[in-house]
Amino acid sequence: MKSIKIVLLFFVIIFTTCKHPFEFSVYEANVKSRHKNTTVKNLDLLNDITIDSKEFKFAFISDVHFFYDQLRSVVDDINKRDDVLFVVFGGDIADQALLTEYEIFHDVMTNLKKPYLTVIGNHDYNINGGVIYKKMFGDYNYSFEFNNNKFVLFDDIVWESEKELDFDWLSSELQNNSNYNQVFVITHIPPNGDQFDDELEDKYRNLMKDNNVPLSIHGHTHTFEFIEGDVSYLTAPAVKEEAYNIVSVKEKGFEVELIEL
Repeated sequence: MKSIKIVLLFFVIIFTTCKHPFEFSVYEANVKSRHKNTTVKNLDLLNDITIDSKEFKFAFISDVHFFYDQLRSVVDDINKRDDVLFVVFGGDIADQALLTEYEIFHDVMTNLKKPYLTVIGNHDYNINGGVIYKKMFGDYNYSFEFNNNKFVLFDDIVWESEKELDFDWLSSELQNNSNYNQVFVITHIPPNGDQFDDELEDKYRNLMKDNNVPLSIHGHTHTFEFIEGDVSYLTAPAVKEEAYNIVSVKEKGFEVELIEL
């Protein structure tokens, strides 16, 4: 009888002293209030930036998984660059999509002295990750404008999301491109990636070509690749390589630079 009382006392202590006694659960999605709506918060910061020139630079980094020390190094390097105005992260924020992974990423990125925007990656959908991403960051598909350029961030995850890609949304976002100097599209999976069959690849590439998108930007493969053409395609290296890309946007046209630390 005494041993039963001890066990009961143990559980009473656990449940009365721990705010979330089972935070290790792979299904935990209780995003803290300070971590919520990150995309909106960063868009507000971006809206506060004004420049006189039609030219500017942004950094593109992708695929952190669990390489947080390397992410810190990349963030520190970007902070030293006054010419980089904001950062776009190309997905795979997490590896197993655990809440703790998302929290670590978010906390590391608070050291970044520039606004940052994200697109969801395939690893970010693992387990309950899609729910966590939406609470922490926001919509999977969204766009923003900066200095009369448009940026379209598109969820193109096929396998892990278990849903059809919303090409209707993408097509609608690419209309009226003549209103902008240029329009850039950012997704995690490149069109020649493993999740795209021939039909999906053709559909994506035709949308880019028909709407005069000059540059389509991606992660996922963990290797740097830049293919120039009427529509150019940039794929970024993984964070573990301590490398990232800088895109210099001109009034018409752009330049791509690989930064290796």
